Amino acid sequence: MSIEERVKQLVIKHAWEMADDSSLSSGDNQLLPEDAEQLLSEYFTVFNVDDSSFDFRRYYPNAGIWFLPNCILPRYLKTDKNDPEPLTIKMLVACAKAGYWIY
Repeated sequence: MSIEERVKQLVIKHAWEMADDSSLSSGDNQLLPEDAEQLLSEYFTVFNVDDSSFDFRRYYPNAGIWFLPNCILPRYLKTDKNDPEPLTIKMLVACAKAGYWIY
């Protein structure tokens, strides 16, 4: 089985069948952050991809605590003011082939 097929099977295991250009992090059919975290954790382990340059908050910005201002919150609870970048199946396949996170 090719790497592309194995990545797609892993995505189906944690979510559903998606097109190569479908985004896990944005659009109509995005995964919840908790589900994406489980998928990516298994992905990095199974495909032996170095995740040292991967930033989860880039694709799943923190929603924070909406009624508290960022200035009084620790970094991990602060609201990110950016839109999520697309995290596509193609990106996962390319990184699995490379062995490290290239985006």
